[in-house]
Amino acid sequence: MGDRGLSRSIVTYSSMGIQLAATVTLFILGGYWLDTRYDSSPVFTSLGAFLGMAIGFYHLIKVLKNIEKIEKQEKEKNAGNEKRIKWL
Repeated sequence: MGDRGLSRSIVTYSSMGIQLAATVTLFILGGYWLDTRYDSSPVFTSLGAFLGMAIGFYHLIKVLKNIEKIEKQEKEKNAGNEKRIKWL
């Protein structure tokens, strides 16, 4: 993996963490807003936290599976190129 691949990996993984944190934060803030609107203190905030974590982790797992699939395809592609180079 070259410098370009390393920087792409750093950006990809850091953006996943930021997306997870943003999702949880937005759902907690939305729950807090609903709690203040309907005067039901921790109910919507708690639901927002759990829902935000569930959606955030679902998205995180989906992205990680996609990254794993892409890396596997790249390894297979590189392995095919190495075999061809050896025979040349």
